[in-house]
Amino acid sequence: MHSLRVIWARRALLASFVRREIANRYAGTFIGAVWALGQPVLMLLIYGFVFQRVLRVDLQDLGGHGFVAFLACGLWPWMAFQEGLQRATQAIVGNGALIKKVVFPYELLVLATIAATFLVHFCGFLVVLAVLWLMGPPFEAVGLPVMLAAWFIMALLAYGIALATASVQVIVRDVGQMIGPVLMLMFYLTPILYPRKLVPEGFRFVLDLNPIAHLLGAIRAGLLHGDIAAAWVLLPLFGGALLLVWLGGRVFRRLAGSFEDFM
Repeated sequence: MHSLRVIWARRALLASFVRREIANRYAGTFIGAVWALGQPVLMLLIYGFVFQRVLRVDLQDLGGHGFVAFLACGLWPWMAFQEGLQRATQAIVGNGALIKKVVFPYELLVLATIAATFLVHFCGFLVVLAVLWLMGPPFEAVGLPVMLAAWFIMALLAYGIALATASVQVIVRDVGQMIGPVLMLMFYLTPILYPRKLVPEGFRFVLDLNPIAHLLGAIRAGLLHGDIAAAWVLLPLFGGALLLVWLGGRVFRRLAGSFEDFM
């Protein structure tokens, strides 16, 4: 509740930070803005080519949709989560000069980074969905609310984790270096490149413990199959995300008082 009151009271400042984050990211460069969309598209094409043309993997559990459409529904949200968490982990350290000069709720820097990253990737995701819709079987419009809810919960998860990692990063600078390998391992332990049914039953409990796996499953169920019942899966995940934000906020506020000493 404390975080919500802070965010609402400083919503204008938060919006300013989000605009600054997006502007700084693409300031003076056209290639940077194109690459934000181009990198996931390139990965999408590479994975699609390798799995469909080179390895000739026959995925029978895609419900009539092509592998590229299946992959897009998992890869793009994952890219938002991964990049958002990595960038937000550096949000406090990267704004050290500002923190030394101005007193404000520092968690806004973390939230602004998450919000800007998810916003950019969400716009790219909509473009990809439109292109794939024109090229193949249409996505189910009834699943759009499920997709939106899953994106929001994923952003909350990233924010909750980033509150902890960004605050610890100020004191232990190795945290940012550890995030990359952990996310890489998590990438392959999440059904992004493969459907859940291909995982041996004895190992599926690993996916069941992975909230990102459930969120991507809900997005695919909604967009590819029009399964709005997947929305019920999101309710406990939403509660868990809020709990994570609360826990991350407690860690952040406990360490925030010492930020200036380590800048």
